[in-house]
Amino acid sequence: MKKYLIVIGFFLISFLNTASVAASEFAGLNSDHKSHNLDDLSRGNIKEFKDSYIPKEYFPTPEYMVFVDLGVLFLLLLVGLFFVLKRKSQRAMSILAIISFAYLGFIRGGCVCPVGAISNTTMGIINPAQIGLASFIIFMIPLLIALIAGRVFCTSGCPLGAVQHMLQKKKKFKKLPAKLNKALKIVPILMLIATIYYAIQSSCFLICQLEPYKVIFFTGQTWFEQALAFIMGNPLEPVFMVAFGIVTWIYLILVLALGYWVPRPFCRFLCPYGVLLGIVSYFSFKPRRIVNDSCVHCGMCEKVCPTQAIVIDRNLKFSSLSNYDCVQCNKCAFSCKKNAIN
Repeated sequence: MKKYLIVIGFFLISFLNTASVAASEFAGLNSDHKSHNLDDLSRGNIKEFKDSYIPKEYFPTPEYMVFVDLGVLFLLLLVGLFFVLKRKSQRAMSILAIISFAYLGFIRGGCVCPVGAISNTTMGIINPAQIGLASFIIFMIPLLIALIAGRVFCTSGCPLGAVQHMLQKKKKFKKLPAKLNKALKIVPILMLIATIYYAIQSSCFLICQLEPYKVIFFTGQTWFEQALAFIMGNPLEPVFMVAFGIVTWIYLILVLALGYWVPRPFCRFLCPYGVLLGIVSYFSFKPRRIVNDSCVHCGMCEKVCPTQAIVIDRNLKFSSLSNYDCVQCNKCAFSCKKNAIN
């Protein structure tokens, strides 16, 4: 019963967060129509602040950085592909996840975003002027890698997946009942349909409202830019800026807490890009599979799999692995003492 409540709570928190963001935007629109008196001390001495304020010079991110990001993403995926094909240790994949989080997430603000990629590409198909070549490449590269060896991107190249990979419980995490886990797979499919629909209808990044990790990325990027500007002798605002409000931060904390016990909740239960990766991975040239002739059905791989992609039937002495769900973290291959996973 507790497992059911945990997952239900995750979805309730997600949709409450969306409602909160929408309400904030609505309130902001209404407030734009109201004029404020500069002598209104209830909002601080605005006139004095206005007269003495000297804005800091801001240097926008160079356009060439998008190509640097593409290069980093491509390199991470190539190295991840090598580790997956060679079935190297899970530590190697964890290092790639840390690099992905540090650069693509913390430094670059989650700019390689699988969530936004779907909306960007959808809007670009309708109106090519709305999407650049770089955005389309970001959308396609993980899918092409998935066609070779599955969802390598989810662990080694996705900053969202990296956060969940790093902060999950290492051992004895919670497994959902098989029927519930199977039923919940319909939710990301619905999210994919809804994301495409709203991108077409109103250029809205629907699923981005439910993605909790942007709080870390945006705040981290701001702190990094402040520190870099200070070192370069051109300091920005002399305060620690924090992205978003308290509700969004609480939402993040709750999702991180859930992700500690139930691995990768966003990847498994909401991410629409994971659906596309899963479908392509199903037809990959080098799928991960269990050799039943070598497998002793001990269950070690099943215990460490964070996405419940492995199912072992000891009565029938049969083990199966779903490449649709597998995120190529290499934990199963590393745990197998019989080298039955290749």
